Amino acid sequence: MNRTELIDKYRNKAVNIGMILVFLIVAGNIYKGSLTRIESLKAKISEEDKKSGELLKINQLESRIKGYKKLLTKKEASLVMGNINDIAKSVGVEVLSVKPPRKELPGGDYIKDVFDVSVNAPSYDALSRFISGVESSSNVYTIDNIGISPQSGLGGKGLTANLKISSVSATN
Repeated sequence: MNRTELIDKYRNKAVNIGMILVFLIVAGNIYKGSLTRIESLKAKISEEDKKSGELLKINQLESRIKGYKKLLTKKEASLVMGNINDIAKSVGVEVLSVKPPRKELPGGDYIKDVFDVSVNAPSYDALSRFISGVESSSNVYTIDNIGISPQSGLGGKGLTANLKISSVSATN
């Protein structure tokens, strides 16, 4: 066989192999482009998952804030004084006086109504039960200041305590 016959014999095969190589290169480039798009989509999905997780946390915090706002609703002064009086009676402490509240605005989100309360307690134990009852009440009360002195008067038994009790309520 001479050279021309060999060329004629393998020409179609060479053209086919060349075309296959061109198609393989094109297919490889398309595959690489698809891989980069897939990786980009995976990154976007991961970013969106993080955003949705953060939004879920925000939603949970908003529901907790709504719960706190329900807990911190504005209470009438007479209701607060009645609650303090009920707590005192339940632990055997006598309320001498409750001065009406004065408002303090420590923050933009809440208001403190401060009550000046004087009580007589038969013992430190009764006084501590009163303080515990006030601060563990379902209403939000805090004792900001307390002054304790021996009870003056006839028997001299017991204690007199002057307390500053705050009722906290949300403003909005």
